[in-house]
Amino acid sequence: MPDDENRLGLEQWASGSGTDLSRHLSGREHFFRCILESLSEGVLITDPEGRILYANAQAETITGYPRGELVGAVGHDLFLPAENRDAARRRLAERMTGGEESYEHEHIHKDGHRHWVAVRAVPYRDPSGTVIGTIGSLRCIEREKGLEQENEYLREEVRTRFGSIVGTSPALRQVLEQIAVVAPTRANVLVLGESGTGKELVARAIHETSPRAAKALVRVNCASVPKDLFESEFFGHVKGAFTGAVRDRVGRFELADGGTLFLDEVGEIPQDLQAKLLRVLQEGTFERVGEERTRTVDVRIVAATNRDLLAEVRAGRFRQDLYYRLGVFPVLLPPLRERLSDVPALAEHFVRVSAERLGVRRPKVMRSEIDALARYDWPGNVRELQNVIERAVILARGGDVHFDLGGPASDATAPASTAPGTGTENLTLPGLVDLERGIVRRALEASGGKIYGPDGAASRLGLPPTTLASRLKALGLKGR
Repeated sequence: MPDDENRLGLEQWASGSGTDLSRHLSGREHFFRCILESLSEGVLITDPEGRILYANAQAETITGYPRGELVGAVGHDLFLPAENRDAARRRLAERMTGGEESYEHEHIHKDGHRHWVAVRAVPYRDPSGTVIGTIGSLRCIEREKGLEQENEYLREEVRTRFGSIVGTSPALRQVLEQIAVVAPTRANVLVLGESGTGKELVARAIHETSPRAAKALVRVNCASVPKDLFESEFFGHVKGAFTGAVRDRVGRFELADGGTLFLDEVGEIPQDLQAKLLRVLQEGTFERVGEERTRTVDVRIVAATNRDLLAEVRAGRFRQDLYYRLGVFPVLLPPLRERLSDVPALAEHFVRVSAERLGVRRPKVMRSEIDALARYDWPGNVRELQNVIERAVILARGGDVHFDLGGPASDATAPASTAPGTGTENLTLPGLVDLERGIVRRALEASGGKIYGPDGAASRLGLPPTTLASRLKALGLKGR
């Protein structure tokens, strides 16, 4: 309510203009609306559940949303990153008990950019004094420009220095700092983390930011090498060394001479080869299978595993001296559920890359879809996110994209749906799952049920055996 001095001033203004005040301000509601609309701060009035009942013009400017989209929406779901919404709900509950609060928080504009706002929130009471909602004022603060510039700098730094690694979350930044420290050295690196977290990308980043970048980065997936071919795979062989050795073969260590050798799934290396691997790491020498000549190499090892190698050592399945030789500098990759703030950037990256690779128009991604991705716990990590997005890009056909997070198991029981006469043109997600199951089943039949080896189903499908084993479980199939 205006005080006596303001009331007198308004009456004098109305009298001097020769009009009645009520003709200019038709009732108290219009009067207060005029005040609210003139403020340089955004004002939002919400109900007990946080639904917006009123927004002034400045609130439209700060949020980027027109009033028609603001009214009826829940503010914290519309403006806040997913990881900050629980705190906002707690603050709302405190407000409904009469609490007042001033704070700063990160706010997502409608166009997707993030900035910081100062908020003053007070309870909104009816004439009886009962709290029936909240009045919040919003003001952009200078921190916005600095943080946006900092985030853009970080994104550019990651793009420039670490290639395909996407994200600026604190957990990922810690990994990138470790890469920056160890890459210029000669130290071997052991990359640890769950399946699908991006261990090969880390190995590539270490190589590309090291003095060895001009030489080769050679990869060996130890899980896909048959046990009796490990030594030949690593060190090569000469013609006639064993049945099937019809010509000389250069091993991976020789190929990586002067560069980096990435041993993925290093925990799969057989025990009888671990001693020979330790020798080449310690002395830099080896012999090809069937040859007495000793060769010398200069190779840096980046090894990766999703196993607990120390537990393997205790169980006697992995040599302790090899473990310490490989793990001079361990790097632990966080699972995606611990860096959910990177999901929007990863989604944007994978949508663009998938559209380019598939040769389709880049689809539109609604904010609600990104929010859904950020709420999911991603048991399959970044690889699962990439697969979900690529599947969605195929089904979007250049229109709005929808991410189905139900998982293959829930979809597998639904019938496939295709429009008559269109072949696979209108194939739905359940249809894709059935198609995948059929392809995998045929590969298993052709390989006699084997997953591993050069004639195994994984090799026939062009997949890492660990990936195929995961897909078999999801599809309800079995291999050996």
